[in-house]
Formats: sequence, structure tokens, C-alpha cells
Amino acid sequence: MSTELLLVARILHVIAGVSWLGEVVTINFVLLPALFKARGDDRLVLLSTVFPYVFRLATALGGIAVASGLALFLWYTRLDPLAALRSHWGWYILIGGTLGALLFAFHLFQESGAERSVAAHLAFVLDSDDTGQVQALLKHLALFPRLGMLVLIAVIILMISAAHFA
Repeated sequence: MSTELLLVARILHVIAGVSWLGEVVTINFVLLPALFKARGDDRLVLLSTVFPYVFRLATALGGIAVASGLALFLWYTRLDPLAALRSHWGWYILIGGTLGALLFAFHLFQESGAERSVAAHLAFVLDSDDTGQVQALLKHLALFPRLGMLVLIAVIILMISAAHFA
């Protein structure tokens, strides 16, 4: 990998990772409060129109961050991942990269199904006008982004720490 290509991979990795965190922060502090304050059918419209776009953006940003991070990791370890176990840099990268990859895998395989399930339950509950049940469903939906935000903050702190030891 040439120096220019390595620089591009690093820039893509940092921009995608920080943007992914920014998106999750936006979900937690903008979209979820709007969803909680919306009434009736407006909630369903928000869930069925806005959240799929947000989910696709998270898929793209997370995928770029994970793929570029893996490429950089393999480059810096010269295709010997066990070499990372011999330095503080390597441990921080391994732990942060593993957390990021696990979060991305969860996003791909679990979160999308849970989001559709909650949206379907919300549509059913809206017909019954049970506000307690609606609030419980929304709190369940909010759990994934809140935990995801904490994981991504930890990943970025670990990556910054790794840069300190590089």
C-alpha cells in the first residue's frame, strides 16, 4: 500500500468512525426525543420514513470504519495480527476494533429486526391508544442507540489512546 493510499485509508477511517458516532449522538439527542414527543400516527411516520435512512447511513459509515480499520490494522501489523499483542498500541487497537466490529455486526444482524419489530408493535399499540405501552416500546427502541453511543465513545477513546502509543 502506497503512502498516499495509506493516508486515504486513515482519513476515511477517522471520518467514518467519527461520523458514525455523530449519527448515533444525533439519534439519541434529536430523533429519539422527537419520537417520544410525537403523537399517534406521527410516531409511526417518523419510524417508517426517517429511521430507515438513518439505519442505512449507519450501515455505510460503520462498514467503512470497520473495513478501513481492518485494512489499516493488517497493514500496520504486516499481516501478523498476533504482533499487536506485543504493544500497548496493539492492545488498544484490538480491543477498540473488536468492540467496533461487534457493534457493527449487532447493527447488521440484530438491530434492524428489532427496529422493524418495535415499529410493528407500535403500529398495533397506536390502534389501542395505550400510552403506557407506547412509552415502554419507545424506551425499548431507545436502548440500542444509547448503548451503541457508549460503545462508540469507548472505541474512539481506545483509538485515540492507541495513537498516543504509535
